[in-house]
Amino acid sequence: MTLLDDLRAQLARYDDDALTALGNRGLLRRAYKDLETQTAEIDAAADAEAVAVRVSGHVVRFDARGPAQAQCGCPAAGVCQHILAAAIALQRSAASGTESVADTSTADVDATRRDAAAVATSDPNLDPNLDPSPNPSVDADAAVDAHGAWLAPLHAALLAFDAAALRKHAGKAGYRWAWQYVQDLDPERGVAIGGDKHVRMAFAHPRIGFRYMGGGLDALIADAQPAQIEKYRVAAVLAYRRAYGATIEAPEPTGRARAAALDLGMDHALPEGGEAVREEARARLRERTKRLLLECVELGLSHLSPAIEQRFSTLAVWAQGAEYYRLALALRRLADHVEWLNARAGGADEHRLCDEIAFVYGLIAALDTAAARGAAPAHLLGRARNRYDAAARLELLGLGAHPWRSASGYVGLTMLFWSPSEQAFYSCTDARPEQQRGFDPIARYRAPGPWAGLGAPQQATGRRIVLDGAQLSAQGRLSGSDATVATVQALAPDASFLAQLLVCAQWSDAAQARAERKRSLLAEPQPMRDWMVLRPARFGEPRFDAARQTLVWPLFDEAGERLDLELPYSAYTEHAIGRIETAANAGVPPGTCVVARMRDDGDAVAEPLSLIAPDAATARSPERSPVDALYFDPAPAAQSGLAGALEGAWKRLRRVGARTDAPVAPATMASEIPAPLRELRHALLAQAERGIGPTVGAALTRTLEARLRRLRDAGFHGFPPTLAADAPLPEHLLRLHYLQLQYARLYDGGAESLEG
Repeated sequence: MTLLDDLRAQLARYDDDALTALGNRGLLRRAYKDLETQTAEIDAAADAEAVAVRVSGHVVRFDARGPAQAQCGCPAAGVCQHILAAAIALQRSAASGTESVADTSTADVDATRRDAAAVATSDPNLDPNLDPSPNPSVDADAAVDAHGAWLAPLHAALLAFDAAALRKHAGKAGYRWAWQYVQDLDPERGVAIGGDKHVRMAFAHPRIGFRYMGGGLDALIADAQPAQIEKYRVAAVLAYRRAYGATIEAPEPTGRARAAALDLGMDHALPEGGEAVREEARARLRERTKRLLLECVELGLSHLSPAIEQRFSTLAVWAQGAEYYRLALALRRLADHVEWLNARAGGADEHRLCDEIAFVYGLIAALDTAAARGAAPAHLLGRARNRYDAAARLELLGLGAHPWRSASGYVGLTMLFWSPSEQAFYSCTDARPEQQRGFDPIARYRAPGPWAGLGAPQQATGRRIVLDGAQLSAQGRLSGSDATVATVQALAPDASFLAQLLVCAQWSDAAQARAERKRSLLAEPQPMRDWMVLRPARFGEPRFDAARQTLVWPLFDEAGERLDLELPYSAYTEHAIGRIETAANAGVPPGTCVVARMRDDGDAVAEPLSLIAPDAATARSPERSPVDALYFDPAPAAQSGLAGALEGAWKRLRRVGARTDAPVAPATMASEIPAPLRELRHALLAQAERGIGPTVGAALTRTLEARLRRLRDAGFHGFPPTLAADAPLPEHLLRLHYLQLQYARLYDGGAESLEG
C-alpha cells in the first residue's frame, strides 16, 4: 500500500468535527469555499516519502503522520485553510476512486482483527483473553466488534504505544504526571471513550478531548490546547489502555529511590534535594502528626492545653509547605477546635473534636499507604487553591442565583447552571470581603458581567448560555474571567426546559445516590453534586419556626416520604421566604419542580434556590421565564392581593420576634444505626474525653475486646477480633473510632462531613 493510500485511509476517518478540532470552524468554512471555485492537484510521485497537494496557489505536503503534521507553503503558522482544503481533496479523491475505505472487504476486516489480536498477544502486560469492548464505563459505540473495519487498526495502534514511546513523547516528568493523573481518574466519570470512524477520548477535568484517526502520538488531535499538550496525549493513551484491561507501566523512580535501588554506595549516592527531600519531610510530618493525635487521646480531650493548639498550628504550616494541603486544612481545624475548648466557646464540642482527630488519623494512614506504593493520589493531597483549566465550549441552562454571607465575613452571589451534555451542575461565584464597600450581592444580580456578552446574571436565569473560553475547576466552579465570552440564547420553539434537566421524583433515590457518592470518609468533597431538581407529588404548608428563625416547607414524593426545604431567616433570604409563603398560599401548580441543594447532615433537608413551572417549560419571552428565581423575582400577579398582605404580616411578625408557630420536627432519611455500633461510639467518646491513664490499660483492653466480639457476632467483620499488642491503646481507640465512623457513613450516606 502506497503513502497516498495510507493517507486516504486515515483521512476517511475525519469528519467535520475532527477537521474543526484540527483547525477551527472559520478555517473549515474557508477551505470548503476554496474547493468550490478551485481544483486541487494531487502529486504522489514527486517524493516517495510525501504527498503534495496544490490548492489555491500553495503546496501542502503530507507525510505518514497525517494532516496534523502537514506543512503548507503559505506564511500562516500551524494548521491553515489550505491544509484543511488539501485534506478534504484527498478524502474526495478516495471516494471517487476504485478503492474506498468504506468498502473494505471481509478479508481486510479479518486482517485488521488479526492485527489487533497480534498486538494483544505480543504485549506481556495485556490480558490474553482481552475483550475488544472496553469496561462498562466506556461508550458502547467504541466497541471494535461493531466497527471493525474502522476501529480495529486504531485500537491496535493505541495499544501498541509502549512506555518508551510515551516517555520519549512527553519526557520522564510528563509521563510521571500522566501516570499519576490516570491513577486518580474516576473510572466511571473521569474519562469517556467512544467513536464511530475514529476513536474519541474525553477527560472530565480538565475538559479536553482527543480524536485519533491513526498515525503517531502527534496525530492525537485535541479540541483544546493546554500547556504541555504532550503529557495530556500520553494520559489519553494510558487511560485507553486501562479502559481495555491493559496494565500501564509505572514511572521510573527518581532521586534517592533510584540510587538506593541501584545500591551505588555512599561515595556515589545522589545528592539530597528535590523530591527525595520532600518525601522525607512528608514522612516525618506524618509521624509527628500521628504522635500528637495519640498524645491528645492519652491526655484526654477535656484536658488539652494551649500548647496543644500551638503544636497543631505548627504542623499545619509544615503540611502546607510539604504540599499536603488537605492535611494542612484538617490540622488548622483541629487547632481552632482546641482553642475553642480552652476558651469555653459555645461551638466547642469534645465529641466533634474526637471525630475530627479520628478522621485525621485515617488520612495519615491513607497517606502512609500511598507513600509506600510510591503514589500520591490527588484526592488525598488536596489542592492549594482552586485551579481553573480551559474548557473548549460549554452549553448551559441558567437555574437562578442566590446571595449569601459566610461565617468568615465574605458576601457574594452564586449562579447555578446545568449542562445537558455533561449531565452536571456548574456554578459561578462573585464574592468580596464584607468590609469592602460598594459590593451588594443582591444588586450584583442585575449588574453587568461576570462574562463578556452577559448583561447581568439575571439574563442567564431560565435561558441557554453558550460559554467560549470558559475556565472550569475540578469542583465544577466556573471562573468569572474576562476572557470568557457568553452568548445568551433562547430555547428552540419546540424545546422543553424541564426535559433537559435530570429530575428526581423519589426522595429515597436521592438519598441512595448521595450515599453512593459519600461511602468513604476520605472521598473528595463534590459540592456540585449536592444540587438536585426535585419534583414533589405534593407540597405541604410552609411554616416559620420562630425558635430557630427558619422557614420549613415540607415536600412529599409519590411514596409519601417527606423532605423539608429550609431557609434560615436573614436579610439575604427574606425575599425568598416571602416568595415561598406567597406561592404556597396561592397554590403551587402540580408538576412544579424545585431546584435545591441537599444539606450535608443526617436529616432529609434541602435549601431551595428556584422553582420551575411546568406550563412555562417552552416559554421564550423574558416576561415568562421557565425559572422563578426565589431570591430576586417578584411574585406573579396571580399571587398578589391577599397573599401579598399575608407575606407582609409574616415579615412584621418575624421582625418583632413573635413566636407564631410551634417548633417543626425535621424529617429524616437516616438509616437506623445498629445498637452495637452506637454503644461502641459512646464508649470510645467517653474514654477519649477522660483520657487513658496508666492504670486503665488492662481493664480497657478487656472491655474493648468484648465489644469487638459482639460487633463481629453482629456481622461487622471489618473490626479486628482482638487488639494487636504492637500498637498502644490510644492508637487502637482511634482505629476503632475511625472504623465506626466509616460504618456509620455506610448506613447514612448523608452524615455530616468531617471537613467543614
